[in-house]
Amino acid sequence: MKVKIPITTNALCVDASCTGNPWVMEYRAVDLKTRKEVFRSPIYSMGTNNIGEFLAIYDAIRYIQQLEKEHKSHSPSSTSPKRYECIFSDSETAIARMKSKKIKTTLQYTEETKELLTKLQDAITRIKTHDFSIPIRKRETEIRGEIPADFDRK
Repeated sequence: MKVKIPITTNALCVDASCTGNPWVMEYRAVDLKTRKEVFRSPIYSMGTNNIGEFLAIYDAIRYIQQLEKEHKSHSPSSTSPKRYECIFSDSETAIARMKSKKIKTTLQYTEETKELLTKLQDAITRIKTHDFSIPIRKRETEIRGEIPADFDRK
């Protein structure tokens, strides 16, 4: 039996889209409360959905950390309240890889994949050397419906 996780609206939802595997890939984050897009990756001409899902979580962590850093720089004496309580992803694989701080890919390093695979390596290095406290949760799509960051390209 699945346990229903209480929902917060103070969250970022992330998702990736890949029109083949591998093929054209992009990812984005959407504010759960406002349903507005917070960020979107460049369109990579060659990527995989798993890489996109992983990088979407990573970029969401970095986005939240940047918000907290900016808040602290404006009022150094106060503690920064978290604007976002968690990150939701519909990818169990990406969540597991983020927690294990490891990712496997068969995507070959070529001129076409160089930028994406360099970003992926940088992300892996950073999550291994920096702590992050924001919870990453699985979006219960079977209960709550499609994740708001979905590209609706199925």
